[in-house]
Amino acid sequence: MPTMTLEQINDSIRTVGARVNDLSVRLALAATAAAPDLQEVARLQDELQAENTRLEALRQSAQSLGGSQEAALPQQPAQNAQQERSLSALRQSNEYARAFAFAIRNGFTPATGRGMEQLKPLYDALTIGGGTPTGSDGGFLVPEDIDHQIRELQRELNPLRAFFEVETVTTNSGWRVKDNAPDAGFTAVNETAAVPRDSQPSFGKVTYTLTKYGLILPVSNELASDEVANLFAYISRWAAKKETITENTLLLAALAGATAVTTAIAANSEIKGIKKALNVDLDPAISRSAIFLTNQDGFDILDGLEDEQGRPLMQWNPTEETPRFLHGHRVAVVSNAVLASSTGTGAAAPLYIGDARQFATLFERSAMEVLSTNIGGNAFNNDTTEIRFIKRMGVSKFDTGAVRKAALTL
Repeated sequence: MPTMTLEQINDSIRTVGARVNDLSVRLALAATAAAPDLQEVARLQDELQAENTRLEALRQSAQSLGGSQEAALPQQPAQNAQQERSLSALRQSNEYARAFAFAIRNGFTPATGRGMEQLKPLYDALTIGGGTPTGSDGGFLVPEDIDHQIRELQRELNPLRAFFEVETVTTNSGWRVKDNAPDAGFTAVNETAAVPRDSQPSFGKVTYTLTKYGLILPVSNELASDEVANLFAYISRWAAKKETITENTLLLAALAGATAVTTAIAANSEIKGIKKALNVDLDPAISRSAIFLTNQDGFDILDGLEDEQGRPLMQWNPTEETPRFLHGHRVAVVSNAVLASSTGTGAAAPLYIGDARQFATLFERSAMEVLSTNIGGNAFNNDTTEIRFIKRMGVSKFDTGAVRKAALTL
């Protein structure tokens, strides 16, 4: 009986995958015609189902021979700066943007678009970046244009990531090493006595685990067929808000676990309590770089503090509304909707004091993954293009003594 090599099976997967995509587009056109030919629609449906069955069989065969559904994409991890620069340059090119728009509009994925010349830049980026994205549901890397728009919009949304350490990683789990600072010095020794042996440097292990977050955005086919700039601008605004909300939720959850100040900050003597937190609760090295993070209610209280001459203690640049400073430390404010005040008896606004960069790190996995379909899910029934966003991220604490939490009585 003749046999097939893994390479031959992968070639067949590419060919059948392109056939499946072509049939999907033809079926969509036939079904959405003003006067659809129902016999032609039925024929295309049967043919598409048969080709999908054939494609699944080929994928299973590839897996049994040690391959994968994405075996056609070479696995070459990007491990040096030259490869990273090459990937960035590719994702900045007009060819890449056009290829990405073509994939979005026509519902191509890494599994169904192989062998298509129009999508070659997308597969080149996957190869440079380390093969396929993690998992069979991975999508194409977004163009640099979308990345830049997202970051720009996030700054307008005041994301908390600006106050934390942010690290990009290439795996979904791992660990980092932190040193445990020594708390004792050298031992006094007589000139003729033996020098005592001390303990070795002590290190701690901080692990991280990334969680996959995602949502599906239905886009009208009228919008999807619009020019690239309009489509990119829309999905960038939407993704920026969603990504920022998710990041803020993770970072605020880490802050909520911070140790409380040793002495509660009393009403009408807030500045005294704040000074004690800076001087006593925080290490001097942390205190020097500390900031105040609060919500709108807390900011309003701090903004109303005055000295004995009735002058406001909050300082600011007269040419800018924010940022403001209190005793030389920046005061960062987020909305009450993001960081809520407690209500009822003892209502108070949250206040975090310290260096959040030392406290915790936001780990994220490269660029956001995006893919779309105008056939699967609810897209066919609703005449829409569904765009799915996947982002992998997680937060780990490093120095729990770098931030203290307090409350400002309302």
